[in-house]
Amino acid sequence: MEQRLSQLWWGYIVSPLFLVITTVCFYFPSLHYEFQFDDIANITKHFKIRHYAFKDLFFSGSRWISYWLNSLHYKIGKFDPFSYRLGNVLIHTLNGLFIFFILLYMLRRLKEKSFFTRNALPISFLTSLMFLLHPVQTQTVSYVIQGQLEGLAALFTFSMIACFLAIQKTNGIAKYALAFLYFFLAFFITGTKEIAIVVPFLIALVDWFFVAQTDVEDFKSRIWMHLLTAVIIFSLYLYLLKPAFFIQLFGFKIEAANNLGNIITANPTDKITPWLFFISQFKVILHYLWIFLWPFHISVEYDWVLVRGFFAPDCIFPFLFLLGLVYTVILFLRRNPDSLIGFAALWFAIAIAPRSSILPSPELLVDYKTYLASVGWLIIIACALIKGFEWATQHAALRTIARSRIPAYMLLLSLTSGLGYSTYQRNFVWSSGLEFWGNIVENAPYKARAYNNYAVELSQKLGKFAESIPYFKHAIGMDKNYRDPYNNLAVAYAATHQIDKAIETLEQSLKINKFYPEAYNNIASFLIEKKNYEKAKHALSIALQLRPYYGKAYFNLGRVHLEEGELELAHDAFKKACMQADLDNEAGFLGYAKSAMQLQRYDEAIFACKKVLECNPANAETEFSLGNAYYMAEQFDNAIGIYQRLVQRDPQDSRLWYNLAEAHFSAGNTQKALEYFNRLKGLPGIGLNLYIRIAACFEKIGLMAQAKQSLQELLQKPLNQDDRVTVQAAINKLQEQYGVA
Repeated sequence: MEQRLSQLWWGYIVSPLFLVITTVCFYFPSLHYEFQFDDIANITKHFKIRHYAFKDLFFSGSRWISYWLNSLHYKIGKFDPFSYRLGNVLIHTLNGLFIFFILLYMLRRLKEKSFFTRNALPISFLTSLMFLLHPVQTQTVSYVIQGQLEGLAALFTFSMIACFLAIQKTNGIAKYALAFLYFFLAFFITGTKEIAIVVPFLIALVDWFFVAQTDVEDFKSRIWMHLLTAVIIFSLYLYLLKPAFFIQLFGFKIEAANNLGNIITANPTDKITPWLFFISQFKVILHYLWIFLWPFHISVEYDWVLVRGFFAPDCIFPFLFLLGLVYTVILFLRRNPDSLIGFAALWFAIAIAPRSSILPSPELLVDYKTYLASVGWLIIIACALIKGFEWATQHAALRTIARSRIPAYMLLLSLTSGLGYSTYQRNFVWSSGLEFWGNIVENAPYKARAYNNYAVELSQKLGKFAESIPYFKHAIGMDKNYRDPYNNLAVAYAATHQIDKAIETLEQSLKINKFYPEAYNNIASFLIEKKNYEKAKHALSIALQLRPYYGKAYFNLGRVHLEEGELELAHDAFKKACMQADLDNEAGFLGYAKSAMQLQRYDEAIFACKKVLECNPANAETEFSLGNAYYMAEQFDNAIGIYQRLVQRDPQDSRLWYNLAEAHFSAGNTQKALEYFNRLKGLPGIGLNLYIRIAACFEKIGLMAQAKQSLQELLQKPLNQDDRVTVQAAINKLQEQYGVA
């Protein structure tokens, strides 16, 4: 009884709690890291994220759940990475817990006692620990979009497996409820990522090894469930991806083109064919296996290329090695048909197959593709570690020490610390664009887009435009058809006052691709500097035809109209930039606010200033403008509130005190206004108008002598002749109107 309680305590409370705490601790520092790579395009530059609703996205594509999830994150914190990254860590942690509990349950229910049943808890715990903390997984978790796609696909997969196992142990209403949940998950898993197409095979694999335990008749009794699962998932993928996709896929007719700046074929214009992609995957699969054993020099991107043919050394040798591994697994299964090693190897093979077979992709290898498949390989590694530990402690001298469990705990602590620290270090790559692309330049020096994007970080984030120019030129030299570095080089030229070179470079870019809105927008900004407004407007009109929600183009159009004195048109362009297009950030709303103030549209100015402050609450100048807009709109109480907050932060700013006094004066709080006007006398930069306003306060409250005294005090200041005449006229008026002596 005591032993059973101990197993329950360690198996169901301490172990999972340890897994959760360590995962959260090691990932926590990365939760505020900025978006990198495709996350920028799929989140911050994905315009429709602002407007997505569940009803619009429901089964609109094979990844619709991720889009919906991002729309929820946007509603929480807009483009603050914290919410998105926290969501990924939560998904990852849940996946790790599912692996632990599912594996523990499956191993403990095996009929035949063996090494695997005896070590059910250690195998489950180590597998889950390595899954959660292995540095290879950081690419999935920290790569927000892929973490959602891969993570959600895995989460639905493990949830379905848990339901499937639970159905076998329940009866009555609970059984029907679990069955409903199981098929509900099967329906929705097709909205996570296309890798979910392997789920029917994985669940059948679980059934064969852990439920039927290689009993054919027992397995047949549930074949209807596997067939129905397959029908649901395959039918939905036929609907989402269309039959033509599968006809082309299995007819070996799908070809892929190289990504810009990422050439994996012999020539940039060559197509990536199914056969060449397939035989190139032999070395890729070996890489996937190796990185979990030796996770050093891993990279978000690699500069690997397709093999030249089947008998090329980088194809035939990996093929023979994999053939040897397949033969070893077959031997395992022949000797022990329900071997956990056989299950784990088949899990890895099934889960990796859709990405490493006949479906060509411009990405030859990406480590996040191992996420679901890695469970199988990590089970094998966990078993090997435990077997090795058992073998090492068989010697008589170590048996006594081994019984104390101290070596096991020390090894566990070392493994956790090592993996956790590696994960923390690897995650640091995602901390900034410079770190991210600098790491790829180091690990993938033959990839043009690594140099381009590293230079973008140097120039646009750090302002090191001159230093970035050689990197842009290097990227162009590696791939002359790669348009991005031309555009970015032009920006660097412009920032270093080489405007003509900038325009010439962009014209070269447009010869490569005339449908590139960024190039037209940047040409326009350079033409504005040269005051060639007509050509600038023409370039911007093309940019907006190509991308109707291009906020920067609208903003530049506003600049042109402003230069031409067309304030109404400028205001309309600034408004569209942030209200109808994607410049709904601090800069966009600031342009809108300024033009609204110039046109005396104070309600619009108030709205725009508030939006600026939502983006950046520390923008004191905009808060001051908001106070001014309230004042001009005669919302004096709101203006007073703004000015009071600002003077508390900066009591030496005379503008704030003056406007606060004016707001009180206009609101009828004359005594308060007088108090604040008098306070201004001791501050620098005060003009003659202060004394006139003090005189106006005295006049309003009926103290005419003090009003005259204030004006006479002003006459003692060094004034020009016109100002002196103005002040004397005011004194004369007081004397005539009120009889002040």
